[in-house]
Amino acid sequence: MFGQKLAIQDVKVDKIVGSLFQMRVEIDYDMTEMIESIRANGILNPLMLKKTTEGYLLIAGHRRLKAAKQIGLDTIPAVVYDKVSDKEAALKGMVDNLNRRELTPLEQAIGYRKLIEQFQFSQHELARALGKSQSIISEYVRTIEVLPTQVIKAVTSGMITFAHARVLLRLSSELEILTVFEKVIRDNMTVDELKFYVSRKKSKDEATKRQLELEEISKLFEQSSQVDQTFKSYWNKEILLKRSRIGDRLQVDFRNSGDLLEKLEKLIDLLKQ
Repeated sequence: MFGQKLAIQDVKVDKIVGSLFQMRVEIDYDMTEMIESIRANGILNPLMLKKTTEGYLLIAGHRRLKAAKQIGLDTIPAVVYDKVSDKEAALKGMVDNLNRRELTPLEQAIGYRKLIEQFQFSQHELARALGKSQSIISEYVRTIEVLPTQVIKAVTSGMITFAHARVLLRLSSELEILTVFEKVIRDNMTVDELKFYVSRKKSKDEATKRQLELEEISKLFEQSSQVDQTFKSYWNKEILLKRSRIGDRLQVDFRNSGDLLEKLEKLIDLLKQ
């Protein structure tokens, strides 16, 4: 259907009753340049519409329609599809907007998520249809699903960029995201500064987590050694829990195979407990 050449026709603006697939963030776009261009040259790129029993639904051309209404145009040029499914039309609207580079990254994310939720596209199917990698689709959708509303609003208003938001996704909890987000605003951090900060923070958090795990294991063995006199004689002398740059390790010193087996049996007994 979409490969078919359809004639451009003039459609009454008041017959366009809604949008089939709205991915635009409702913010105050500066429409001055577009309005002046339309006044001087008319609408060069026709809208894409789907015909319904009530009128027409907008597939692509949200800003052009908005500008036409502000100017007070009675009719607008459009390509009208009347034998196409909502799913096909929604996908075409996304492709058209991507090709025209008319969507912000946040609007792309909203669009991907709506295509998946409303029209049952899988991420894989959507990635193939749009010529994107599945990892990009997944990451963009996660920005909408994972990031707190406060962060999304900051992207919408321009307080931070979408690139900032993608870095914040690397953090592990909503509280962490909001804490770092507030620091970004307070310190007016660039994306590169945020990347460096998050990388350092995650390294420190991981080191702290490993240290706590090590202390927990050590505590377990120390408590066990209080009731097991044989193990107590080994612990922190011939059986040691050590840290290194490549990870944690348990070191067992032994004199012969019988000594090793005895120590390993003690360790296994403790772990079973």
